[in-house]
Amino acid sequence: MPEPERSPLDAMRQQAVRLGADLREMALARWQLARLEVEAAASAVRRLAVVLAAAATLALTALPLAAFCLAETLDQCLGIPRAGWLGIFAAILLGTGLLTGWLGWRRFRRQFTGLQETLEELHEDGVWLREWLDGGQRAVGSRK
Repeated sequence: MPEPERSPLDAMRQQAVRLGADLREMALARWQLARLEVEAAASAVRRLAVVLAAAATLALTALPLAAFCLAETLDQCLGIPRAGWLGIFAAILLGTGLLTGWLGWRRFRRQFTGLQETLEELHEDGVWLREWLDGGQRAVGSRK
């Protein structure tokens, strides 16, 4: 028994259904990619917070106490009074804390990608959709 001839409207309807299914599948994949990238970015931010907290803890608690003890020991050594030694050690501790924070920030900036892959994928999807729509218009225009 011969297969009944399909109308152009049925073909367009089937193509629209396939397009809808493809778009839903694409949107789901993009959502999953975005979710994974946000989770990775949150993990990088947590690591940065830990590094900065450790740097702040070191700079604000343990090292000043050690510097004071060392300044007491070195009082009048090399002709520098205790206050001079404390100033020297404060400058060293401040520099160390700032350097640690800066290095942590650089590492964070180097590793943080945010939603870069998701945005690239969405751009590619837009290009594909424009090409697909332009191809459909050319096919309709060539039939006239």
